[in-house]
Amino acid sequence: MDKISLRALLKERVSLISDKREQSELIAQKVKTLRLPHGSICIYNSLDCEADTVDLINYFIQTREVYLPVVEGEDILLVKVDSDTQYTVGRWGIREPRGERIAPKTIAPQITVTPLLGADKNLNRLGKGKGYYDRYFASLGETYKVGLAFREQIVDRVPADKWDKTLDALITPDEIIERK
Repeated sequence: MDKISLRALLKERVSLISDKREQSELIAQKVKTLRLPHGSICIYNSLDCEADTVDLINYFIQTREVYLPVVEGEDILLVKVDSDTQYTVGRWGIREPRGERIAPKTIAPQITVTPLLGADKNLNRLGKGKGYYDRYFASLGETYKVGLAFREQIVDRVPADKWDKTLDALITPDEIIERK
């Protein structure tokens, strides 16, 4: 199946999930057990079609420097957040933090929790097709890439292009799959 067809299938699957809150809680519990690299983390503010990251953002704020992405033009910039951060609703209805916008390569987060529409157990990630994270990863260099996925977002095979970066870890409500 090509990426366009797979995106359509996965959007339909995700729209029918009735237990997103429960699955998100299980995913968050598993993330908290991971032995992640030390250092700063970039994590996205989730949309309704994604595993909820609010609890994880608050969790990481207690122990790490936390950055949230904001879209500026065709690129992702990062804003450092803490428990006092104020938010505005940005492009596509995403809650974006207010604050200084910094180029990812300036910060070089050791970990990036990456949004996805789908993934396979070989750690291939299917994004929404806009290329923001492809450009982010290309500008950044090394970062430990973590994907969070509902059960319904796991497929047998995600087609991968040469520029696609595989995940280092994929967390679902049922398992943690890590690159060996």
